[in-house]
Amino acid sequence: MTLGWLSLAWMLPALFGAAAMMAGARARGVALWGSGLTLSLWFVLGWTYGLEGVESLSESGPVLAWGIRYALFTDGLSWSLCGLTAFLTLLSLLSSWRLRVSAAYWACFLWLEAALMGVFLARDLFLFYVFWEATLIPMFFIIGLWGSENRRHAAMKFFLFTFFGSLFLLLGLLGLVSENHRMTGGWNWDMAALTGPDGGMGLAIFLALILGFGVKVPIVPFHAWLPDAHTEAPAAGSVMLAGVMLKMGVYGILRVAIPAFPKLAWDLLPWLGLLAAVNVIYGAICAMAQSDLKRLVAYSSVSHLGFCLLGVFSRTPEGLTGGSLQLINHGLSTGALFLLVGFLYERAHRRGLADFGDLASRAPWMTLFFSIAIFSSIGLPGLNGFVGEFMSLAGMTRVFAGLAVAGVLGVALSAAYALPAYQAVFWREPGPGSVSAQVGDLDGREKAILWALTVLMFAIGLYPKPWLEMIWSAMQGLQL
Repeated sequence: MTLGWLSLAWMLPALFGAAAMMAGARARGVALWGSGLTLSLWFVLGWTYGLEGVESLSESGPVLAWGIRYALFTDGLSWSLCGLTAFLTLLSLLSSWRLRVSAAYWACFLWLEAALMGVFLARDLFLFYVFWEATLIPMFFIIGLWGSENRRHAAMKFFLFTFFGSLFLLLGLLGLVSENHRMTGGWNWDMAALTGPDGGMGLAIFLALILGFGVKVPIVPFHAWLPDAHTEAPAAGSVMLAGVMLKMGVYGILRVAIPAFPKLAWDLLPWLGLLAAVNVIYGAICAMAQSDLKRLVAYSSVSHLGFCLLGVFSRTPEGLTGGSLQLINHGLSTGALFLLVGFLYERAHRRGLADFGDLASRAPWMTLFFSIAIFSSIGLPGLNGFVGEFMSLAGMTRVFAGLAVAGVLGVALSAAYALPAYQAVFWREPGPGSVSAQVGDLDGREKAILWALTVLMFAIGLYPKPWLEMIWSAMQGLQL
């Protein structure tokens, strides 16, 4: 048996979640201690033992006889995504500090953190799928119990869509493993030994995997659950959903679909790239049509995840690295935007663009952080969003220039929906029925949360080299 800090990364929040559930009125403090300790240990132990590591149980048993085993690993990509998960979980809990909610609320966020950590650390396909499914349960309750007026409908829609995708994912994984069993005589669930079959069976398995992962991205037209889930979820839930959970789909494509079927991924590149380009443009056009600030940010996520897919599907060094880095960038910028919308809603109980105006004079700190997050989201040079989008488009340009042109159009459209919304809320003269008078500026706790995100946006935007090197170390086996 060899268990260490990788196991601790998901076990610690799971145990603190159980403790928070039993802590009653002290659950909030237990949850903050648990998330803070998880974040600290992840970075301290990662710095001590390195970003690459493997853990596994070697004992034999009736289940392990099928080739299933408890195995975890980390490299630059999974280390970054686990760090993002721990970071956003802590910020989400801090943003919820004033909420009067039950102990289950705090426990659900820690259990969600534990499941997400497991997804990004699992090396065994069976273990990967178990953690994948485990993320649905706490998020279902976060939306359904503590969301807005239509929370139950949104929670059920979220569950049905994502569970539908999970069924196709399970079929794809079972098909992949059964084909390996037929060819090698043994059931091998190890991600590191994936070999997909050729012919019609290989195509069917590959498409099932793309569909299963694509619902989580989400790829159009399987995105319909996302706007409702974001709109009805509490602000902290939206941060975790957009900041981390959507990344699971792209991560699965990188870890499972492309390594198992590299030739199919290349042969189907025009169609896969077209799906990504549709995401970029369709999400941006839908965002332009929104009058609710939270739905606008939700549709922007559909568009921005399309840039990640463009880079990943190109399988060029710059595309893979940029698309993967954009997963982190999107988590930071969109996480900040959802937090700011949540802070605004706490003060005015409104989210409509027409409900505000001239907030720049009433809430200068909120204006500052909102402007930075918006500029990061639209890819302004000097901020993190520019690096990932530019490299993703540069990578696709090398293999399919027409799709890169569609991505450039998406960049222009992102400015077309983001800047007018920003102007309407913060700089336009208030109209009839405006609630801007009810909006006060950010307090010290809220500023600290947003400063943490802002510093990282500038750090990646101004000096991306260490982040790119860390992620590229995990991408070298996937390039063309």
